[in-house]
Amino acid sequence: MIYLIEEPMFSLEKKDHNFLNSMTFTFKIIVITSCMGLISSCSLFKDGDPSKDSYQPLWEYNFDIGYFASIDPIVHKNNVIFSGLDEKKNDFSANSTLEAFDKDNGQLIWKWDGTIDDSYDQFNYIAQNYVHNNVLYISTGVDYAIDLNEGTTRSLDDSKIGGQNFHGVDNMILSSFRSQDDTKEVMKCTSVDSFNWKNLITFNNNDSIEFFLEFFISNNQDENIVLIPLTIGRRDFSPGLIKLLKYDLQGNIILLEDTLDLDYSRNRFIDFPPEQNEDNVFLSLNGMVACINKETFEVLWQKDTNGHSSRSGILYTEDNGLYVNTEFYLYSLNPENGNINWQTDSRGGSRLQYHNGVIYYTAGALLRAVDANSGESLMAIEAPSRADDDGAFFQPVMTVDHENDRIYTASYTHAYCYPTLR
Repeated sequence: MIYLIEEPMFSLEKKDHNFLNSMTFTFKIIVITSCMGLISSCSLFKDGDPSKDSYQPLWEYNFDIGYFASIDPIVHKNNVIFSGLDEKKNDFSANSTLEAFDKDNGQLIWKWDGTIDDSYDQFNYIAQNYVHNNVLYISTGVDYAIDLNEGTTRSLDDSKIGGQNFHGVDNMILSSFRSQDDTKEVMKCTSVDSFNWKNLITFNNNDSIEFFLEFFISNNQDENIVLIPLTIGRRDFSPGLIKLLKYDLQGNIILLEDTLDLDYSRNRFIDFPPEQNEDNVFLSLNGMVACINKETFEVLWQKDTNGHSSRSGILYTEDNGLYVNTEFYLYSLNPENGNINWQTDSRGGSRLQYHNGVIYYTAGALLRAVDANSGESLMAIEAPSRADDDGAFFQPVMTVDHENDRIYTASYTHAYCYPTLR
């Protein structure tokens, strides 16, 4: 196992030495296999030096103007698309654009012919997007369709007001809309070809409650079935409720709905898009993770966590791993019962990414890697440009290219491509 130690944030404690002492024989095996790339790639480090300075990006690109956290980099064919700033003003009033780079060498391929307006509420959070064929669909209060082959605008629509939770289903896009007077929350859909929105479900707010929708797609043979978690807020500031709906898009009908039987001793709201496996849904609920059966909506377990998930959220992996990152801790949970396998100090940041037994994310201005089985820190490094520009810390954006063992992330000034550790 390779540790990249950054003082004073990380240190090998006594329990770590005890672990190594107790595993002397197997540790020799691990060293051999790690050099073969089966456990951890020691060839990544110069002359076998396991220090943070020896782990360098494969390529980097200086935006010159800057980068502000919005979309996670999008891998499309041979390119990777970042969302840099188009003009320098300040962090909260600058147009944002898209730039595509050759994912192997970092050569700039195209820059989008449009921009996202310089209002904070528009470009600050456009992480929800949808790629259909060669077109990227994003919504920031204005809807954009952008050809990813050329960086040109296919269409845009600035007539929408208050759209949230932008999700794609085959050739459809779903979104929720809040009326200008806050009296209604409406679920709508549109074809990817038209941006002609039509109403599906209307939820009426009143003096006591208000609704907040969060869509996601059920792992179901019928692609027309979606699951819709609802945060039901209380206007009197008493703890809110969580409702789950199963909705048939083609039949335009609610198949099942129920208020979840959760611990409402504190205010609960959905703080990150849900994760799922074949049978169950995992919800992150402001200091709690809950597992719900998708067919019956029975709450199978619920587990308190320290802090909310915010942007970093929860992650379910194909090898049956469940991870949640809060503002204080990164947890590994048993998806069968919610028991904690391990937890380690952390901070909220980019969405969690998993690759070959390692959890990757940026948080606390650092690029981090954690062993998914043990919770041990494998890496916690600053952006290479941080020493020259104190504002150039890692942004909460990241995408792992699993086919090519690459990590794409960005600081405020640079785009970076790193090799994965394994």
